[in-house]
Amino acid sequence: MRASYAGRSVSRGRAVGRSLLVVGRKRQYFRSEIEEGAVESEVSRFRAAVAYASRQLEALVAKPPTQNAADIFDAHLLILESSSFLDAVEDVIELDLVTAEWAIKTVTEKLVSSQRASADVHLRQKAVDIEDVSERVANALAGGKSPLPLLPPNTIVVATELFPSTLMEFADSPPAAIITERGGWTSHTFILARESGIPAVSGIKRVNRRFDDGDVVVVDGDHGTVTFASEEDLDLSLASEHDLGVAALGSLDADASPDPTFRVYVNVDSTAKVSRAIEKGAVGIGLLRSEYLFPGIKGWPDEERQFQAYKTAAEAAGGLEVRIRTFDFDLDQVSFGGREPEKNPALGMRAVRLGLARERNFRTQLRAILRANTDGNVSIILPMIAGVQDLKQVRSLIDDEFSRLEGIDSPRVGAMIELPSAVLVVDQILKYVDFLSVGTNDLVQYTLGVDRDDEMVSDWYQSLHPAILRSIERLIEAARSAGKPISLCGEMSGSPFYLPLLVGLGADEFSVKLSSLRSVRRILGSIDRAQVEEIVRVVKGLDTAQAVEEALAAAYRTYWPDLHLTRT
Repeated sequence: MRASYAGRSVSRGRAVGRSLLVVGRKRQYFRSEIEEGAVESEVSRFRAAVAYASRQLEALVAKPPTQNAADIFDAHLLILESSSFLDAVEDVIELDLVTAEWAIKTVTEKLVSSQRASADVHLRQKAVDIEDVSERVANALAGGKSPLPLLPPNTIVVATELFPSTLMEFADSPPAAIITERGGWTSHTFILARESGIPAVSGIKRVNRRFDDGDVVVVDGDHGTVTFASEEDLDLSLASEHDLGVAALGSLDADASPDPTFRVYVNVDSTAKVSRAIEKGAVGIGLLRSEYLFPGIKGWPDEERQFQAYKTAAEAAGGLEVRIRTFDFDLDQVSFGGREPEKNPALGMRAVRLGLARERNFRTQLRAILRANTDGNVSIILPMIAGVQDLKQVRSLIDDEFSRLEGIDSPRVGAMIELPSAVLVVDQILKYVDFLSVGTNDLVQYTLGVDRDDEMVSDWYQSLHPAILRSIERLIEAARSAGKPISLCGEMSGSPFYLPLLVGLGADEFSVKLSSLRSVRRILGSIDRAQVEEIVRVVKGLDTAQAVEEALAAAYRTYWPDLHLTRT
């Protein structure tokens, strides 16, 4: 009987292919071979990274952050400069014809295994230091790393956790499916996977030990299972299974016309999807994730590159609005070692906070967006706004950069509402913005204190929690009183199960992934406002997420038995 593992479905569909392990904590990579003629340049890359890591360690030894740190980092320098590490890595590059990253991984695993097998407790403890040094060199390599190589056809990516940026780097050769240990339905990686029609299963424990490169596996994203298969299975099923995995985008059309009072935008992560979204009936681009436009680039790309990307998106929209969200990444994505990692990046230096802390880089992005607004259809969305102070600072930068440019229109500026603090002071925030965009995924995470990618607390991630519903209603009422539009963005807005409830709460503008556009338009076209208002009246009297879900399911069976509304 073939081995099978049960996980969680995080992207529907089914695919057959060969597994490929993707590793790395800061920048991800996989085993990739190089030509014999590229060995010298790859060794040079490695030596440059070692030199950079050495300078970092020397600086830490000179000014240690704690009393004993100097001795620790001095020991790390000895490891880094030892021939057992340096020569071994270069030998692997030359003999195995692989990238420096993979050579470091190979050598580190051998050294660590040897240390941990020692009878000497001090040598066993040294294994951690070797891993630390290895990670530092790998991080240094990431600073000058070119984009990841193309994935082989029919590749099924296997990773402990797959970064959204890594998935974006695979845009030109997307995987047939994804298997991970970590990550939930609302993680950015799997939102992108669903938009791209890539089946995915997460929650497979010790995933990197269960699969080897080249294993033939079947990923069933409908039932959340992964099964080892035979070469014959691969030959028989590959084409049809892969077609199923990418069918979602190909089957979209714009034949459903909802009530004209509803406005449905589309969220995109590439300029290529802009025109496709407009063709399918979107009224505009509700969220252009700017950080995903530049795969393979660490941190802020230069102004001209940004301008060209934003301008292309604006032109592709054919005059319809394009809302560009400023970079929503954290400090780890723009730094290379030499500092302690943030203990909780989700609550740390990220999004607008990072932009304000790195003002020069932030001004570069704002200027590029402003320059792209020659036709007046570009708007700016500011992520992770906590209150008015953030807005005042950013608007001051926007006004200053705008005053230095000619021949462009002043853009509309919106705030992304994701934090409870923003919900509580939304009346103040509305004085400084032209519109609101509610990021429901992060709003649930921050309001309920639940990491949306942590499987251990997944039961506490409740989109239907009364606190979330009250927050959404409060935001809609505040925006309506101020006479400004509010768009609901995130998994709730794109799920048929939540839509009737959101409409009953007063929502009339949604921003959804491209693959959800058709179903969202279809549901909105079938909604009777009297019915959804009755649903909300019932729900407001309930005090648990489970009770709300049960009430919704019962109402849907009564009002829309043919729509097959199910929670995803």
